[in-house]
Amino acid sequence: MMKYFHFARMAFADYSNNRLRMTTRFVVYMMLAWVMIGMWRVIYATGHGPVGISLHDMGWYNGIVQMMFFLSPRLFVVIDEDVRSGNIAYFLNRPIPYLWMRLSEGIGSLCVHLIVFFTLGIAFLYLYLGGWPSIGVVPVFAALILLIGGSVIHLLFQICCGLGTFWTDDAAFIYNGYMKIMLLLGGVYLPISLYPSFMPTKLIELLPFSSMVGAPSALLIGVGNFWEILGLQIVWGATIMMLLHRFYVVCLRKVEVHGG
Repeated sequence: MMKYFHFARMAFADYSNNRLRMTTRFVVYMMLAWVMIGMWRVIYATGHGPVGISLHDMGWYNGIVQMMFFLSPRLFVVIDEDVRSGNIAYFLNRPIPYLWMRLSEGIGSLCVHLIVFFTLGIAFLYLYLGGWPSIGVVPVFAALILLIGGSVIHLLFQICCGLGTFWTDDAAFIYNGYMKIMLLLGGVYLPISLYPSFMPTKLIELLPFSSMVGAPSALLIGVGNFWEILGLQIVWGATIMMLLHRFYVVCLRKVEVHGG
């Protein structure tokens, strides 16, 4: 386990030293959160806001949702470059599995983002929205804990997208498709409880996308149970890791067939 820790530590140090990248990332987050909250202000001002959810709470919901996408580094880009450049063949000769090496680096980078966004990000939302959600401050911390689990699952999906370069030669294509599914089924723009009646919301709530984004943020509007969401994250995280490992084995065979 120590070797994974060292990879995570090096990634943590690298991201910590790049202050321009971190500052830019946080500024973009604030701008996106400002736009999304502003959109809901217009909706509420026209009298079309959802009944039972205040504009203040909806602002917190959107702020936490957008935060999840900024916590995880763009790991799929790194893997895409490794595959297309052929560097992955060099990494495969190392005594540490490539798959878990990249995941360790992703978690190390994630830890830097957690420190920044869980402090400055929450402070920004508190000052911009003028206080804590009406349900209290405890659900905010509960949502942040679940965001950590959701971010790790997001890293696993990114690794899968990156490995897809073996077949598509472009991980961005796969990642964009994954993000479209996330936007549709994750409760990114509005809580899943507000989805149209023709959509199977009960089924959507059981998918990993909801447990990553919408369900944790919905705690701020009084919807959902922390332990149920955490359990769902654990189940999906373990399932995705097993499937990802099998997919990785298939990728290794492809490298061997092509003389890698």
